[in-house]
Amino acid sequence: MKRLTLVLFILLQWAASLYSHDLPDYEIKGAGVTGAQGTYVVNVTVTAGKKTTDQILKQCAVHGVLFKGFSNIATRQSQKPLAGSAAAEASHPEFFDSFFSEGGASLNYADEVPNSRKTMKVDKKKKVSATIVVNKEQLLKDLQAAGVVKGLNSIF
Repeated sequence: MKRLTLVLFILLQWAASLYSHDLPDYEIKGAGVTGAQGTYVVNVTVTAGKKTTDQILKQCAVHGVLFKGFSNIATRQSQKPLAGSAAAEASHPEFFDSFFSEGGASLNYADEVPNSRKTMKVDKKKKVSATIVVNKEQLLKDLQAAGVVKGLNSIF
């Protein structure tokens, strides 16, 4: 039984890693700044060969908060992913396809901090980073209402 559970877990993780909504490679970390209550302030760095827009940076920030989690070196704290694991993404592909589509709902939960964008050229690609504020409370409430993420009430 333990082996079956382990195999299923590995398969779900693998499937979730293949399913990325056409987002570029990115890194997410805490920005070391305290935002308003109910928000995360994160720094997102996107590595891409093409132009990186505000929309892509915001989508990556929301995706990272949901499925990757992040750590903050300045405060020595880490935040677990809001969705629990990448398996939630693979479990609801239709929802997340529209959520992360161009002009999708994911943009409603993120705002770029003005004048925080930095661009570096590395080889033939660009690394673009920006500080993004993600409204984690509203994001979590809306995903729970849609039945995509389970709330604490589902445990009891």
